[in-house]
Amino acid sequence: MPAPKDSLLAYVLYNMAVSIAIVAGLVRSALVFLGLAVPHPWDEGEEHQLAAIAAAAAAAAAAGPSLADRFRSRFRPSRFGRRRAGADCRVCLARFEPESVVNRLPCGHLFHRACLETWLDYDHATCPLCRHRLLPAAGADDSSSPAPSPAPAPRLARI
Repeated sequence: MPAPKDSLLAYVLYNMAVSIAIVAGLVRSALVFLGLAVPHPWDEGEEHQLAAIAAAAAAAAAAGPSLADRFRSRFRPSRFGRRRAGADCRVCLARFEPESVVNRLPCGHLFHRACLETWLDYDHATCPLCRHRLLPAAGADDSSSPAPSPAPAPRLARI
């Protein structure tokens, strides 16, 4: 066990080094704020990460509409209605209210519009329940046909 004098000396030296580092950081920050010093350049690793993030964002913007946007252009939401008492959304597990806005998928499953759009925002291109594909694969679209016109404001129909 070290003598109390040795551990006290180490404690004082450590606290003095930390205090000097704090004061030096404050002086440097004040000089940068006053324009008398130049801030430290970023590490090369951080610049590389920022460049990669910018490149990914540019690629995503050039890729075209998101999965959720493509889904909205093909499938219109509708009102749930009163015919199916006791049905519930398998995403949030809440019962459909008579005036709930829902989406019916090609596989026949119903989901709240907000629940399904959250699912699509995560780039899930399948039904949350049975994994049936919601949209044809990108290569399966008929490229000879003209691009579909944007869907008008959704008109809700009763199911």
